[in-house]
Amino acid sequence: MTSMIERTLTYGELGLSTEEILTSIPSDAAMRQEVLSLIDEIQGFLQARFAFVTTDIHPLHSFHPGKIISHQLKGSEALCWFVATAGQEFEAFQHRLTQEGDMVRVYLANEIGSIIAEKTADRMEDLLQEQLTPKGLYRTNRYSPGYCGWHVKEQPILFELFKPKVSPQNCDVSPTPCDIHLTDSCLMIPIKSISGVIGIGHNVRRRDYTCNLCGLNASCRRGRKQ
Repeated sequence: MTSMIERTLTYGELGLSTEEILTSIPSDAAMRQEVLSLIDEIQGFLQARFAFVTTDIHPLHSFHPGKIISHQLKGSEALCWFVATAGQEFEAFQHRLTQEGDMVRVYLANEIGSIIAEKTADRMEDLLQEQLTPKGLYRTNRYSPGYCGWHVKEQPILFELFKPKVSPQNCDVSPTPCDIHLTDSCLMIPIKSISGVIGIGHNVRRRDYTCNLCGLNASCRRGRKQ
């Protein structure tokens, strides 16, 4: 296993355009103005984060990702385990909006947060591929607990892969990646967070998401982007 690689990204470093957000959120002219206002606020505080570790394929034996994901990872020579989050600051922002009671802004912030989390994972994949290309390696799509038959109850096993070996030199290291914590029901906090696995190998490829493989095609953000 490699050591954990972790990064913090400002809004500008996400490479997320305003038009990309506006296109992803169905809205009329008034709501578009609310989206623009929220983006202005978010740009000032956002600290999105991602982390990943790479391992051989053996940790996969501790999981039950289901037939679909297992098939998609077939041929992998190594695995990348990842988390990505819009961050604690965004979580606090959502709480404040909820307390203010403006449900339109709450809804829009929820949608924007999902987009930010996915975009943060995209930047994680960019860095991963930078490391793979010189070695002639490729990656699969990313797959997350809660999709395609992989139960979220296995989140704790995934998070165990990120735990550092405690020593006097790193005793102040966070015990969870990107300060993401799991509830008893395996919900990630901050809520706008994602986790999962990516296959790595010489003969694997990243493909367009094929929504017919998954029973969540009506609610999946990836499917709506195509």
